[in-house]
Amino acid sequence: MEKVLKKLGPVAMLYIILQPILDLFTSLSLHLLDKDLTIGIVLRFVFLLFMGVYLLITWSLSRIYLSILAVFLIIHFLVNHAIKPVFDPISEIKYMVKLIYFVVTLLFYFVLIRTCGKEKLLNHLVAAITIIGVVMVLSGITGTAFNSYQGGKEGNVGWFYAGNEIGAILAMGFPVVVLAALKKSNWRWISVLFLIYSLFALGTKVGFGAIVIIFITAIIMSIIKKKWLHSLLLAGILAGTFCYFPFSPLAKNMNMHLSLLGLDKKTALESAPVTEEQVENLVYSGREKFLSVQRHYFREAPLSQKIFGMGYGGNYQKSAKLVEMDFYDLFFSFGILGFILYFLPFGLFLLRAILLFLKNLPQSFSISNVMIAVGILLGVGISYTAGHVLTAPGVSIYLALLMSYYREQ
Repeated sequence: MEKVLKKLGPVAMLYIILQPILDLFTSLSLHLLDKDLTIGIVLRFVFLLFMGVYLLITWSLSRIYLSILAVFLIIHFLVNHAIKPVFDPISEIKYMVKLIYFVVTLLFYFVLIRTCGKEKLLNHLVAAITIIGVVMVLSGITGTAFNSYQGGKEGNVGWFYAGNEIGAILAMGFPVVVLAALKKSNWRWISVLFLIYSLFALGTKVGFGAIVIIFITAIIMSIIKKKWLHSLLLAGILAGTFCYFPFSPLAKNMNMHLSLLGLDKKTALESAPVTEEQVENLVYSGREKFLSVQRHYFREAPLSQKIFGMGYGGNYQKSAKLVEMDFYDLFFSFGILGFILYFLPFGLFLLRAILLFLKNLPQSFSISNVMIAVGILLGVGISYTAGHVLTAPGVSIYLALLMSYYREQ
């Protein structure tokens, strides 16, 4: 079996580098051909089946877990088929596949990394994120990038499709690229600059927030580890990003958002009469309204749906609409039992990582561990506030990779 694992290692590593290529094909297919079924979706589904079969054969614990999860999904499907006012089986199945992708990927790379090694995984992850940065820069230079927003807001997604998803990927991947630059101090600094450009180009709060959080963390860690040249270089780049911020797409978008809420910049930053509702709208971009709707659906749902979930979009009457905050969407879709079952491996991995970190202090307090941990926390934070992480296979794989890397600290 060990020989088989070693042969599969390069394939799984290649799959990491293929991620931005698959996203690119998917985007171009949707934009230019208006086709939903793309080569990216097909390959990701095939690889999901491969990972599932691999886990069933190689690891008894995953075999038990996946079997229980499969039984739950069958009951979940049947319950909603019988109860939901509008039941679209294709949409329900597609959504279930999207949700379980993260769990299967997490378990798969958790096993595989023992054979392939964590540094190889890190190098392939850096390569994948760098490809995204290169595409963003090329699309910006050529003026062919697709807009992030409609309705006057600024920002672009390069040649990719969804701004929220690309923003989450870049935010989680940015600390990995900065870490690689700090460790090797070569051409990887070009990748860092490409990603700063990309995060700003999106015009999202997530992008700028990721830059600030990651650079401050890297500066603090460099000072603690007495890497003075690194700390000065990072501080210089961070100062440059603050200087550019007033001219960035995000600054213009935030001013527009404040205007829509009936606030001007002076009122928002200096005066008191800013309501809690306005703050929530600024932070969550209107998601709090859809959260209120889903809460209503859940309160009115029968006990069976409270336990096994309401499925895709809840008990809607006309068209499905998600909250776009992953933890809430997972809870309402999978119910109490499904929510616990889904996050069981996630919680166990985090608990194990925290215990290992505390056990191995001070050695575990390294720049590598801290930067990877920041990437994970950003992924979890974005998943909670902006969504499109756990519910998007093209994004959730990056969080799964970071967690798999960190468990081998």
